[in-house]
Amino acid sequence: MKKKEKRNVQQLFSFLLLLVTLAVVVGIGLNGNDLEELSAALRRLSLPYLLLCVACWALYVLFNALNMYHFLRVMNYPVKLRHCLYAAMIGIYYSDVTPGATGGQPLEMYTLSKHGVPVGISGSGMAVKFVVFHVVLLVTGTVLWITNAGFVREHAQGSLWFIVLGYVANSFTIGMVTLMAISQKAVRWLIDRCIRIGVRLHLCKHPEASREKWENHCASFLSSVQMMMRRPRDLLVQCLIALGHLMSLMLVILAVYHALGLQGVNSAQLITMGVLLYIGAGYTPLPGASGAQEGGFAVLFQGIFPDALLFVALMIWRFCTYYLSVLVGAALTVVENVSALRRQKQEQRRPSV
Repeated sequence: MKKKEKRNVQQLFSFLLLLVTLAVVVGIGLNGNDLEELSAALRRLSLPYLLLCVACWALYVLFNALNMYHFLRVMNYPVKLRHCLYAAMIGIYYSDVTPGATGGQPLEMYTLSKHGVPVGISGSGMAVKFVVFHVVLLVTGTVLWITNAGFVREHAQGSLWFIVLGYVANSFTIGMVTLMAISQKAVRWLIDRCIRIGVRLHLCKHPEASREKWENHCASFLSSVQMMMRRPRDLLVQCLIALGHLMSLMLVILAVYHALGLQGVNSAQLITMGVLLYIGAGYTPLPGASGAQEGGFAVLFQGIFPDALLFVALMIWRFCTYYLSVLVGAALTVVENVSALRRQKQEQRRPSV
């Protein structure tokens, strides 16, 4: 089976899993709430705040692209912002539909390679973006947790283990990626293991050539990461962009809360619970952390969104932070595939010289 066919099968399986998860959540929500209350909750929604939810999603995509855009400009690869936006959207889409968000980074790197960015450079950009974002995530979550400790303790409802486990998993991942980003020995060890597995599975027919190729990528990867580490001002810019990336997602919760006309919980408290939910659910290996995100939201926000409003808030929040990315990414993928088929047919029709 070709790589493209395997990717299509994987996407189909992921979509089926997402539909099953969505059906379960909707089923629980409809069975656990009175339909009249749900109808009343929908009628009270504020359209301007709903549009603000979509605007927050657009900011999320923009900040995601700005990380790579800034990194590439520092590395003297001035790719246009629209190309970074497209690559970021493709990366977000494949991260959302692959287990453990493993498909997004390779596809974003591949998309950028079409605009002249070497794999080693884009790979180092992905590593810097990953580490910086997760460090900002954990630091922000810790500060907010400390400053709103009483509120968290009141609304966590015995789920602190879920948040702590998220801290442990995220810290471990940061350590592993950082090791790969600064240690040439660690990268070479990984390349060697991957090539050995490829040979055993008959996927790698020329191991020495493959090793040389990936070690060249490794050299540019390490040099660009180390160059960024020696530029504290640019590293600070990366941190600020990562903070904007995180806050754009958290603002969706604020917009949903006000869209339902609720009051009594301040913005800092809402953002605190949103960040801790992101930390706790993010390590789940299912596509889009399905199940963990919905369950975590239902638990952490149960006392914030009362009765039927909790289910409505969950569905709007999940749509704007996840399903909207899947829909837009799927549409872009379809358009790209159709365009590729048209180009292929046009090339076949051209008379050979």
